[in-house]
Amino acid sequence: MASVVVVLVLAAVSLAKKGRAAPTGRQCVQLEVPVSVNTTATHWLQQKVDSNIDAVDYVYDMTTWTSPNTTSRILGEITVKETFKITGQLCVPAKGSRSDTLQIATHGVGFDKRYWDAEVKPEQYSYVNAALAEGYSIFTYDRLGTGGSSKPDAYDVVSAGVQVEILHQLTALARSGKLVSSSKKSGGVSNLGNYRPKKIIQVGHSLGSAIVIGLLTADGASSDGAIITGFLYNSQIGGASLAPWGFEFAKENDPKKFGDRGSGYIVQATKSNTQLIFLKKGAFEPALLDYAWKIRQPNTVGEFVSLTTVLGHPAPDFKGPIQDYGFCRGDCKNTYNVTEIKSLYPASSALSVYLQPGTGHGLTLSTNATAGYKVSFDFLHASGL
Repeated sequence: MASVVVVLVLAAVSLAKKGRAAPTGRQCVQLEVPVSVNTTATHWLQQKVDSNIDAVDYVYDMTTWTSPNTTSRILGEITVKETFKITGQLCVPAKGSRSDTLQIATHGVGFDKRYWDAEVKPEQYSYVNAALAEGYSIFTYDRLGTGGSSKPDAYDVVSAGVQVEILHQLTALARSGKLVSSSKKSGGVSNLGNYRPKKIIQVGHSLGSAIVIGLLTADGASSDGAIITGFLYNSQIGGASLAPWGFEFAKENDPKKFGDRGSGYIVQATKSNTQLIFLKKGAFEPALLDYAWKIRQPNTVGEFVSLTTVLGHPAPDFKGPIQDYGFCRGDCKNTYNVTEIKSLYPASSALSVYLQPGTGHGLTLSTNATAGYKVSFDFLHASGL
């Protein structure tokens, strides 16, 4: 029977301010991974977004209570059969007792893989550095539609279900030891071609956490553990609104930066929107807000409407430990039911629900980030990972 551990932290941990030293001998390789997908996706009734005016109308349509609900927007199913380019970074510690345990990190809306590997004060904020210092290997990647990855149709193709299947295929490649050998190397070290992990831990943030949950539901045996950040089943999650993003049509928001994004790609409009969504007053440095704005990435309208297809279903085959970090419309206190969360992972060996203090939605951008990393690593160690 699964054990349940509920962790409620009420004060910041001093380790956050001390930071971690950058791991010595950081070995990373940049990859372009061809991922072949053959899956069924939902075709939705969606409003086209080809301008900033359209983007505002889209938010209005998605948030007005009299608008069609998600179920009534379903028009049918389509087959997505295509090979996509997924750009990623594999890092393996030069020395580490856990190097044969690979963390696969999936970022959320508004970012690409750089969310996990901050270039500003990396000793304090980089999750990649923290994982390597703890002895883990880690693979971060740009979700479909972001960073250097392929940017296909924003309505039906770049959707939650397709993102789940891409993570499924990346996990299978890593498990088989073919992640590097099947990819084009675009930089970094050249000695990781034979890397094959014995165990795989999924790590997600926000939408990335929803994608991880979708994978655990579809194929729980694919993963040995999971850390879910910026997402928690609770009474307030349905009240989260698209309005604070101030979405604009990506190509119109910044033609130079997002000129390769087509219809349906939207992005937060201003730096203030980025702060409102990801950061908490008194818990971030202005340089990290600047960084988050600098690396911002569009997402697609199809990802939002399709979330219901991957959430709310039990993951009966997932037997590893899972830790949930909260996202509850500003305050997670007294919003969740551990018994209900546990019912989604009936075979899990351990479940931890953790509320990180002094932290905004963007954990890796917050001054208390390192303390949160330590809690996750301690949980994994206690669970045998």
